[in-house]
Amino acid sequence: MGATLHQLVHTLSYGDAISTEVLALQEALHGLGYRSEIFALHEHPNYRGRTHQIEELYDEKDASVILHYSLGSVLNQVYADWERGGKILIYHNITPPHWYRSINQRVASDIEQGIKELPSLCAISDAIWADSHFNAKELQGFGVNEVQVLDLLVSSSRWSRARNESLYSSITNHAGCQVLHVGRLAPNKCVEDIIKSFYFLLKYIDPMSRLRLVGIDTDTEMYSFSLRELADRLGIGHAVEFTGALSDEEVRALYEASDVYVCMSEHEGFCLPLIEAMHFELPVVAFSAAAVPETLGDAGVLVYEKRHAEIAQLLALVCRDAEIRCDLITKGRAQVARYSASAFSKRVDVLVSGFLNTHGLTGA
Repeated sequence: MGATLHQLVHTLSYGDAISTEVLALQEALHGLGYRSEIFALHEHPNYRGRTHQIEELYDEKDASVILHYSLGSVLNQVYADWERGGKILIYHNITPPHWYRSINQRVASDIEQGIKELPSLCAISDAIWADSHFNAKELQGFGVNEVQVLDLLVSSSRWSRARNESLYSSITNHAGCQVLHVGRLAPNKCVEDIIKSFYFLLKYIDPMSRLRLVGIDTDTEMYSFSLRELADRLGIGHAVEFTGALSDEEVRALYEASDVYVCMSEHEGFCLPLIEAMHFELPVVAFSAAAVPETLGDAGVLVYEKRHAEIAQLLALVCRDAEIRCDLITKGRAQVARYSASAFSKRVDVLVSGFLNTHGLTGA
């Protein structure tokens, strides 16, 4: 067995981008012959037994640690105090706190703490990685210039499960444009702009269309309530489905049965659902902000202004025009190839080898 590189993550959630990378990184490290365990404060029930308590980390005599950084956490101090091996910080972006101040002050405070602690943690790190060029560039604002990029990936294991056929059939047998968004109901994702655009699609273009919003609202309940209130106020509540959390089989069915994926987010460090949508050959329409243009490449339709009536016309065009759909699907396949498990593993090999060789940390 080669060197030991343990991962630190505040919460091993289910289906989110950070946890997807944590699990993929562990698999890649194991495949490359390294020892690697996951240490977390919290874990999703589906991952029970996949993580270790932080206290167990101190039984390690010779191990490097990898901190997945996105907010203020007690793990940041554990990382700062670690002296039994090298330290790698993976920056997953920090959502600006102003998005949360009016809906959850505790989350806003955690974000502010994360921003405050980031420069000092970067200064004591032996290597810094970011999961997009956008995030790497953002670190430059904190005075960090030596950043390597480790792109996220489409999880081959997660999406190996067959889709939910009942749900798939219920959607494909329904007339009208089927619009999808996957992601936490968080204010920076500007889901209200999706609802407003869908209003024009439903009322003036396609009265049989449906919008499905897949995602949890933990810590954003007030924002989630305002979205439901907006849909009802516009008179389209019957056509907008807030699904909450779904199984992988159900999410896959939605990706494969829908006609267009829409993203109006104004702050994303990567935006993994864009890649997942293209993986399932679902055309994407997205607002051009933050890391979205980088992640999407030329494989989707970018909009630069939130003119809701015009976005509705665009959604209808992508739903109905076979030539446009074929072009987007073809380009989507090429873009997704950049984020394969094999490409991820090769990049991990390069980064870890460079880190270990540079710092002389090749011991067991």
